[in-house]
Amino acid sequence: MTDDQGIAIAMEYVILLGISLLIFTAIFVGLGSFSGTAMADARSEAAYRVAALASQRMSGEIEGQVMVVEDIDLPERICGQSYLVYPSGDGREVYVLAGRETYEAPVIAPGDVKARGFIISTSNMRRIGYDSTSRTLTLT
Repeated sequence: MTDDQGIAIAMEYVILLGISLLIFTAIFVGLGSFSGTAMADARSEAAYRVAALASQRMSGEIEGQVMVVEDIDLPERICGQSYLVYPSGDGREVYVLAGRETYEAPVIAPGDVKARGFIISTSNMRRIGYDSTSRTLTLT
């Protein structure tokens, strides 16, 4: 075997190693991307469900009640993370902050109803209250 043949064989192994590493890296990045997207989709779906449920309950409390405070059944965590539910400043939307993302749902309520407070998912009490004399909807 001459020196040229030895160099050619070594180059061939180096090229094969490089191609193998490139394929491994592409597969690893692809699986990581898929996993991240799947988790984001699951968190988004769960957060929108929580926002819609809170919105529905907030709208329902206003209808014909003088004063009511009711527990709201929300999940304790979204994809293993705690979250925060709070109304917008004008009370027209309810927001769910899960991780670094905020999700929203509209609240159907008369224009003079004020919304305030927040719900932390890890607390034992999650309530929505409505006082018709002050026209205030409170999340606690």
